Amino acid sequence: MRVNEEIVLFFTVLKWLVLATVIGCVVGLAASGFITFIHYVIEAGNRYEQVFYLLPLSFFTANLLSQFVLKQHLGTDALIAAINKNYGRIEGSFIPTKVVNVSLILAAGGSAGKESPCAQIGAGIGSLFAALFRVDDVDRRKMVLCGFCAGFACVFGAPIAGALFGMEILAVGVIMYDVLLPAFVASLTAYQVSSALGITFFYYPLHFVPAFEQGFFVRLLAGGIFFGLLAYGLIEAIRRSTAFTTALPLWRPFKGLLGGTLLVGLTLLVGRDYLGLGLTLLEGCIKGERVLPHAFLLKALFTIITLSISRSGSVITPILFIGATAGSMYGQLTGADPGTFAAIGFVSVLAGATNAPIATSILAIELFGATVAPYAAVSCVISFLMSGHRSLYSSQLLTISKSRGLETNLGEEIQHTSTVPRPIHIDSLTRLRKWWRGRTRL
Repeated sequence: MRVNEEIVLFFTVLKWLVLATVIGCVVGLAASGFITFIHYVIEAGNRYEQVFYLLPLSFFTANLLSQFVLKQHLGTDALIAAINKNYGRIEGSFIPTKVVNVSLILAAGGSAGKESPCAQIGAGIGSLFAALFRVDDVDRRKMVLCGFCAGFACVFGAPIAGALFGMEILAVGVIMYDVLLPAFVASLTAYQVSSALGITFFYYPLHFVPAFEQGFFVRLLAGGIFFGLLAYGLIEAIRRSTAFTTALPLWRPFKGLLGGTLLVGLTLLVGRDYLGLGLTLLEGCIKGERVLPHAFLLKALFTIITLSISRSGSVITPILFIGATAGSMYGQLTGADPGTFAAIGFVSVLAGATNAPIATSILAIELFGATVAPYAAVSCVISFLMSGHRSLYSSQLLTISKSRGLETNLGEEIQHTSTVPRPIHIDSLTRLRKWWRGRTRL
């Protein structure tokens, strides 16, 4: 009996609607519980203005747990590698056991985020369902990726951007179209479950966006370059500082003690605005409130120390803070609206640091409204190009080169890639010279 193509496709769609909805519901419940717990921990810590004095003890304890107890923890890079290379088969515990570390660090004021643990929870739930239903490798990858994307959607408060972000960070230049439907359904379901459970998200539609004119467009293009170079610098700073702290001949918990002490000293010098998630200052920045011109540099310093010493927590929230404050500074410097460029910087630095220009462009629409979308998209793509062949996620695969003028070994993890400028051929210069002479004669 010959089965009609439409019948097969119908049951395929039905299958993934059911599976993705179930995964999305469970991820939404689990992520909501984690987010509620983290917010409770942070609020409890914020009741005491001097809680940052506990940073040395917090870092010491977190590093002690990492070294002796939580060895099976799976970070975001490990999950990306598992999805890319091993069909999402996760070795070791699927539960992000370093949630304990993240709680310790954020409670005392460490500069980190909560996105990675949520994504890990989602991927773990997807892996659990894959094992429960005994699916093959291809479907296992899809189910793990569904949970992975749903976890990001719960934290961003943006289901479409969360789904695309989870897929874009797997490989530069490739989106798995066969996973779009289940990823979107799982992300949307998880987002709705989180909202129903009382999780609130940042949403601030921009009511004032400058009209398109030549001066603003030039500032926008220059801003995209600035945000891309900032993302490049941030990636390199985190990479080099992590390598430096790893090479220090000290017991790892002692490194935590020193790093926490350094943050206490910095806090006494510049204030508490750059500790923790920093959401109050970030939201004020988007709303057009003025911030210190060097606020983004201070937040970057706090984040680099926190992540290179503790290696726990997510870098996404700090990046959003850095991008927003840098955009506000850029707007003030160029005479543009600070709030508009804070929103553009918010997504553009993330685009450059993670190689996810499409997801971050959609994120701008979901958080700030459609008015700013064209400007944010242009800036995100420029930032993506200017950050070069590097990423905060070292397991990300590189499948395209960002310029034909560079020779790049494609198909490898981005941490193992190298780029070499292509030689400029004489015949190309000759053709260019002839074309220019022809133009000048006219």
